[in-house]
Amino acid sequence: MDNKGKAWILSFLSTALIFSAPMVTFAEEAAEEVEEPSDDFSLKVFHTNDIHASIDDFGRIAYFLNEQRAEVEHSLYLDAGDIFSGNPVVDLLDGIPMIELLNAVNLDLMTIGNHEFDYGQTVFQDRRNESNFNWISANTRVVDSSIPISQPDPFEIFEFEDVTVGVFGLTEAPPATSPSGIVGLEFDPYIETAQQYEELREEVDILIALNHIGISADRRLAEAIDFFDVIIGGHSHTTLNTLEYVNGTPIASTGSNARNIGILDMMLDSETGEVTVEGRLQAVEELSSDQVDPDVQSIVDGYNEDAEELLDEVLGVTTTGLTRDPRWERDVALGNMITDALRNFSGTDIAITNNGGIRAGIEPGNITARDIFTVDPFGNSITILEMTGNELKEVIDYSFSRSLDSYGPQIDLQTSGLNYIIYTDEDGFYVDSELFLNGEPMNMEETYSIATNNFIVSGGDGYDFSQGTITVEDNGVVTQALIQFVQETTTNSGAVDYEETEGRIQVLLSPEEETPEPTDPDDSEETPSEPVVPTDPEDPSDDDQPVEEEQPLEESEGSEEEAAEEEQPEADTEEIAVPEAEETAETEELEVIADADGSGETLPETATAVWTVGLIGLLSASTGTLIHFKKKRK
Repeated sequence: MDNKGKAWILSFLSTALIFSAPMVTFAEEAAEEVEEPSDDFSLKVFHTNDIHASIDDFGRIAYFLNEQRAEVEHSLYLDAGDIFSGNPVVDLLDGIPMIELLNAVNLDLMTIGNHEFDYGQTVFQDRRNESNFNWISANTRVVDSSIPISQPDPFEIFEFEDVTVGVFGLTEAPPATSPSGIVGLEFDPYIETAQQYEELREEVDILIALNHIGISADRRLAEAIDFFDVIIGGHSHTTLNTLEYVNGTPIASTGSNARNIGILDMMLDSETGEVTVEGRLQAVEELSSDQVDPDVQSIVDGYNEDAEELLDEVLGVTTTGLTRDPRWERDVALGNMITDALRNFSGTDIAITNNGGIRAGIEPGNITARDIFTVDPFGNSITILEMTGNELKEVIDYSFSRSLDSYGPQIDLQTSGLNYIIYTDEDGFYVDSELFLNGEPMNMEETYSIATNNFIVSGGDGYDFSQGTITVEDNGVVTQALIQFVQETTTNSGAVDYEETEGRIQVLLSPEEETPEPTDPDDSEETPSEPVVPTDPEDPSDDDQPVEEEQPLEESEGSEEEAAEEEQPEADTEEIAVPEAEETAETEELEVIADADGSGETLPETATAVWTVGLIGLLSASTGTLIHFKKKRK
């Protein structure tokens, strides 16, 4: 080899060394950088909402929470409200089992939901006093010091070493509950209330909003206010499988009835103060049935066994089942049964009930006391009043548009004796209504007797019956009427059977909105358009209507769940389907970086860049070498 060739090889080796030296250096620095302990603060937050007295899986929930919290240094368990109403085992004991269980699983904090008021003010305060955790609500104000309820705290601050975590709460305003439960209380607007606590952002390192106001209100709050690190929502029964981002703020919600446990991994950057959040849901049904906390499960079993004999008493039977959906669109089997029971029990011309009070459907088979108390857990009384047709029409008109801002126009009143048609424009908004009695147009000047529940008569859900005259304030309890009707109907007819719909309630396009079809110019005859008059449910012609297959109730907003979106607040509950995220909302993607075995670490971007440059240099040098020797051979 001549001197020129040797010189070229030495040059090549020098170039390789120049590129390889920094690669080794940066790789070592990267390894050291990964291995250094981080000063960042991490917090794992577990959360639930709208448990509604669903206690049966609490043994598994307790085991999971205890195991998970033991693995991390800093954690919280938060609930966004509505722990009561929905399970007769709990409701017959005014919520005592629920508080005992939440104490046992070490709940740290909850926001007051609308159903916390269902058992009355004295019970509300008693359960609150028995809790090992605080009940917060920033927009709830006690304006009458004589009531049993004391002023709730607006927020709670948790201290972890030198890091502070603030949790701020909002309650539905006003709460959908019996008006007697919220006498002496006022509920302020959400955004205006939150704006008053902007200074709280400066006092804490992490700020969480724990709300019971529904997904739509949570989204509006996030649009208006950007100082919350995360919003944990409740009330609408929305299932968000991943975090939904609105205006840069992540929103989380678990659905309802203890089906999911929410998990948030929050990280506070020690240098910048920036908070990042990753979130997911753990389905309770996927937890091992063998991994159960024995102490907590014994509490559940004890309450279930004590109530079993009473609740499992068979009252009657249904071969068709009694579905409650889609009650926001038309009359349904269970709504028809309930209102028939109220009218039969009270001897009135008409009976009506609100959709929010129908909490569950009844499957084909035996109808037990448990079924009845699950359908109506509120213990509302029956009120009888007299109203003219025109006065009743105002109530019907309001019912269709009462939730316009939250859920859009929808049916809210089920009926017996009374049939009605809602006419809408092409966008589904109210145009007019028409009422019928026994299949004939109602005399709007005549006075009729009406049975309903005291919840809506006293102003629940914004209803106004003040034009009517109450003739019987308390005609017994709604569940009493249901039990009697089930027993008598089974005895007389063999079963409590209803078609899924009987045409008592219809929503039709207004004739004024219909586009006329082209007609033959030679055709001089015109066929007038007449509205369809719903037949009375007792009309034999209805017996020929086909029974549609019941559609399974989808779970919320992720599925809006039971909700067809939001919970519709049944008496507050939203059962309208709500998307998991709006089209404009971003959905968080959780990053997982792993080796082939599922674990591993990433190198800093600087090290990766140097490696890339080095490889390009080596490739160029190798190419040059090949060209050089090829030329030599020539």
